[in-house]
Amino acid sequence: MALTLENVNLVKQRTRWDVRVPGAVEALRSLWKHLESLGNPDLQYVMFDQTGNAETVIADVACKIYAIYFKKPAASTVAAWLKLTDEASANNEAHADISFKLAAAVGAKKEFCVVFHDGFSMATGAMLVSHTANDGNTDSQDADACAGFVIVGPA
Repeated sequence: MALTLENVNLVKQRTRWDVRVPGAVEALRSLWKHLESLGNPDLQYVMFDQTGNAETVIADVACKIYAIYFKKPAASTVAAWLKLTDEASANNEAHADISFKLAAAVGAKKEFCVVFHDGFSMATGAMLVSHTANDGNTDSQDADACAGFVIVGPA
């Protein structure tokens, strides 16, 4: 599965349907403005849902991560670690190249958008998983796992 790139404006339109939190909107707005200065490179929008307790291959080739948007369910009562790993296939690795600790939401869903304006390089690919510990490889329970999207570009 090579990257399936499309015009940055199409990717931007897709994010508008999913992002409602002002902080996330502003983070993405800063990314779009920065990408304009780079000539609006083609990107790929990849949705994920970790509530199925399965690793998600975002890309199986070298790439750059430009943004990751994720939300934790309001009913979550347990912390979860969302991990992005430099992997080209679904391997339940304990390590992570990028890791986010998500505390229990308890009554309010948590939404975040992390932007890497010049892209976070992944040499092999990008695989996403939600675990119960940062240094472990036990999948998070459905009620505690995140859903969202990743914006990816060529390496």
